[in-house]
Amino acid sequence: MDLQLFHRWQCPYSAQVRDFIDANGLRDRIDYIEITEVDGAQDQLADLTGKSQVPCLVIDGRPLLESADIVQWLRQNMVES
Repeated sequence: MDLQLFHRWQCPYSAQVRDFIDANGLRDRIDYIEITEVDGAQDQLADLTGKSQVPCLVIDGRPLLESADIVQWLRQNMVES
């Protein structure tokens, strides 16, 4: 499974998702893309979602928005599996 997290270091919602990832030992399974540091990341996010909203977890090319939904998906598919 290919997982990418589009985020901003200063975003509290992104921090919630990163904290969950770290607390559950998932960091090595998810590529972080900081949209202000990676060239073209903002455009890629906009192409995927039509928005510039972070965090966004991209699961095999499919975007998932909203930090609570991302944490729930991670819990159900990565932690409890």
